[in-house]
Amino acid sequence: MTKRQLEESACLVFARLARAMARSYIRAMEGFDHRPDHRPDHRPEVAEKRRALMRARILEATARAFTGRVSATPGIEDIARAADISRGTFYRYFESLDEAVVAAGIAVSDELMIGILPFYDFLKEPWQRFSVGFRLYLVRSLEDPKRTEFLIRMDVWPHGSLVDKYMSADLQKGLYEGQFEIDNVEAATDFLKGASAGTIQAVRRGVAEPERYIDAAVGMGLRSLGCDVEACRKGVQFSRAHVAQLPARRPFSET
Repeated sequence: MTKRQLEESACLVFARLARAMARSYIRAMEGFDHRPDHRPDHRPEVAEKRRALMRARILEATARAFTGRVSATPGIEDIARAADISRGTFYRYFESLDEAVVAAGIAVSDELMIGILPFYDFLKEPWQRFSVGFRLYLVRSLEDPKRTEFLIRMDVWPHGSLVDKYMSADLQKGLYEGQFEIDNVEAATDFLKGASAGTIQAVRRGVAEPERYIDAAVGMGLRSLGCDVEACRKGVQFSRAHVAQLPARRPFSET
C-alpha cells in the first residue's frame, strides 16, 4: 500500500470515528432543555447561606461588644465595627439594637443548651431531667466566663429559646405525673431562669464553696417545684454524681 493510500485510509477511519462521536453526542443531548430558565438555579441557596453567615457574624459581634464593658453601653456603630460591616448592612438584618441583642442572647444560650442535650436528654424522670439540666446549665455557663458575662448582663433568655422550651416541657411533664406541684408552668419557668442567672452571678463574684452553693441552688429549685425534702436530697445527689462523670468542656471561644 502506497503512502497516499495509507493517508486516505487513516482519514477515512478518523472520519468514521468523528461521525460516531457526533451521533453519540446527539443521542446524549436529545431531550435536554437548554433554555436558561430550565437550568438549575443555585443562586437563592447560595444567597441564603451568605445571609445566614452574615447574621451569625453580626450576632457574634454583638455578644463581643457587650462583654467586658463596665460603663457605656455599646451602640450599633460598635457592633458594626466589631463585625467589620456598615450600619446599612446591620439594618438589613436587624431593625434595632435591642432586636440584635435579644437574637444574640438566644444564639448564645441555644449554643450552650445544644452542648448540654447529649448528657441530659436521655433521662426520663422529670425530677432527674430538671436537677441534671439545671446543674449542667450552671456548670457549663461557668466554664465559659466571657459568653456567660453577656448572658447574665443582658438577661437575654426570652421565650422561644431552647432553655425555655426544654424547661417548660420538663415542668409540664412533672406536673402531669404528679412529681411537681406548681400553679403556672410559664411563671415557674421564668422564675427558675432568673434563679439560674442569679446563681451564676453569685458564683462568678465568688462564694466560699461553689459546689455546695450549686447543690443548694438545685435543691431550692426542686423545693420551688413542690418536691419534699427527700426528693430534693435525691435530686441534688443524683445530679452531682451525673455531672461529675462528664468531661469538662472547653469554652466556646476555644472551640
